Amino acid sequence: MTIDSHCHLSAQDYDLPLNEIIQSAVENGVGKILGVACEAKDWAELLDLIQKEKVVYGAIGLHPEYADYDFQKDLDKLENLFSQNPKLVAVGEMGLDYHEAPQTIENQKQLFQKQLEIAHKLNKPVMIHTRDAEEDTIEILKEAHQKGWLKNSGVVHCFTGSLKLAKSALDVGLYISASGVITFKKADELRDIFAQIPLDRLLVETDAPWLAPTPYRGKKNQPAYVQKTLEKLAEIKRISAEQMEKITDENFNRLYFKGDK
Repeated sequence: MTIDSHCHLSAQDYDLPLNEIIQSAVENGVGKILGVACEAKDWAELLDLIQKEKVVYGAIGLHPEYADYDFQKDLDKLENLFSQNPKLVAVGEMGLDYHEAPQTIENQKQLFQKQLEIAHKLNKPVMIHTRDAEEDTIEILKEAHQKGWLKNSGVVHCFTGSLKLAKSALDVGLYISASGVITFKKADELRDIFAQIPLDRLLVETDAPWLAPTPYRGKKNQPAYVQKTLEKLAEIKRISAEQMEKITDENFNRLYFKGDK
C-alpha cells in the first residue's frame, strides 16, 4: 500500500464528497491518509472525518499564514483535543511563511515556537511548513532540538527548499516529504536534492488539493494521485516503486506509530 502522508480534507476544497475522494484513494492502493487541518475553524471537520474513515488519521495545528491574531486560546484548545482523539498523530502544520504573510514575522516565530513546545509536551511529531524563510526556520529548529523539543521527530512537508535546509532538517532528526513538485518538468534542482536524502528519512505526500503531480497537472489534486509522486521518487533513488513503497510506508509508521502499524 502507499501512504499519503499529508493532504487537506476539507469538503469545500473538492468537487466530490470526501467519502468518494477517500474511496478513490483506497481503490488506487492508498492504505493510509494523513489529513491536516491548520486553521482552528477546520479542526472539527477533520476530527469528525477521522472517526468515520478507518484509513484517515489527523494532524492539527496553526499555519503561519494565519498568525495575525491572538492565538493562545486556540493553542490551549489544541492541546486538549489530542487527549480526546487517539487518531491525531502529529501537531501541525506549523512553521514560517514569509511569502504569504511577511507582515507577521514576529507573530509567526512565536506561534511556531509555541507549537514546537506543545508537541514536545504531547509526545507528538511535528509537521513543518517553510516558505521563503529558510534561515529563521533552521535557527528555530536548531534551538528546539537543543531543548529536546524534537525528541519525537517530525517532517518538513512538501519540501521545495535548498540542500542546506534539507541537511539542517536531517541534522535535527527530521524526515523530508516529497510532493508532486518533484514530477514537474522544471524541478531538476529539487530532484537532485532528493537524490541526496537518505532513504530512511523520506516520505511521500500529495498536499491535496494542490500541486497535482504529472500527468494530473492542472487538475485538483487528491490522495489517489500519490502513487505518481512515489514512482518519481523511486526513479530518482534508482530503486523500484515497490521498494520505495515499502520504505516510505516503514518510515511513516516509524514516525507516527513508533513502527507499530
